[in-house]
Amino acid sequence: MIQRPDIEVYSPNNKLQLVVEVNSKQGATAEWAANMRRNLFAHSVVPKSPYFLLALPDRFYLWKNTSPAVDIKPPDYTANSKPVLESYIGASYLDTLSEYGLQMIIKSWLNKLVNANLTKETARPDEMWLFDSGLYNAIRHGYIKAEATV
Repeated sequence: MIQRPDIEVYSPNNKLQLVVEVNSKQGATAEWAANMRRNLFAHSVVPKSPYFLLALPDRFYLWKNTSPAVDIKPPDYTANSKPVLESYIGASYLDTLSEYGLQMIIKSWLNKLVNANLTKETARPDEMWLFDSGLYNAIRHGYIKAEATV
């Protein structure tokens, strides 16, 4: 059986731009995230894409120019994921969120993001990493594919 990433985001011209893996681990360090990324690449779960996002209940870890490699590379960007998650569910529910629930929220957020007309001037401070990394422009007006869960 071929494993697929949790979520893939494509540009409007059908090019894979972002691969997202969702994990429910709380309090993960950047080092843990780098090891997780290396393991995913080593086991061929992650296809080549310009961006790779590890989405956790409390952090987003983003890497740019993700070519398949087995090296342990620290994330290029780290962001607090709580403002995103809390906009979908209250803060009091974050500790009880399942991995499937987290995946659904991340998918909804990305779907909203690709259809948004954000600018650097209108973005909230917690969204600036999307512009600084170039991710927003890479996925803007694109579309989402998510792994089917059975």
